[in-house]
Amino acid sequence: MKVLLVEGAPGVGAPAESELRAAGHVVVGCEPAEPSSPCRGLEVVGDCPLDQGDVDVAVVSRAGGDLTPSERGALCAARHRIPVVVAGDPRHAVSFGPGTHMAGPDLVAACTEAAGSGAAHVSALRRELLMAGVITPEDVDGPKPPISFDVRREPRRLRLTVRAPEGDPRLASITKSAAEALRRYDQWASVIDVVTETS
Repeated sequence: MKVLLVEGAPGVGAPAESELRAAGHVVVGCEPAEPSSPCRGLEVVGDCPLDQGDVDVAVVSRAGGDLTPSERGALCAARHRIPVVVAGDPRHAVSFGPGTHMAGPDLVAACTEAAGSGAAHVSALRRELLMAGVITPEDVDGPKPPISFDVRREPRRLRLTVRAPEGDPRLASITKSAAEALRRYDQWASVIDVVTETS
């Protein structure tokens, strides 16, 4: 797993980096070489770690208080639809959007779970399909809704599963609309695999 480590203050992410590297994960940072630069990607010959498209999850180690300029990398990750795991003192936790996860006592497990989670993607496509009238609340609400969506994140790709009752004449149009909504929400995924399941 490739992890983007963002530090709220220099050195505050060292424990997280050690834990992640010890578990065999690749850790990259986005701190600029020049202190006057706002981020690594905006330097004269800049290279943002997110440009390669292979970051699985971002970890932000907060120092507390308001967001610092050095924590911008977590905002960039969130804009790229990469899950953000907030590590450190939970009293200083903030949300970086719908893909935000709290680290808890096991940072590596939290990162692994967040990296595969497409929960934010599902929420976005459901919202769009409901607003467009492609599905109704009765289709997707309740303990056993007749129509459901699942998204799993993998390196550079998403796997969308659409489940519907056998013989539902809307299945093809719902699947097409869901895939299009997913692409609009996450334009950075290279590949979207679409699977339909009926019951």
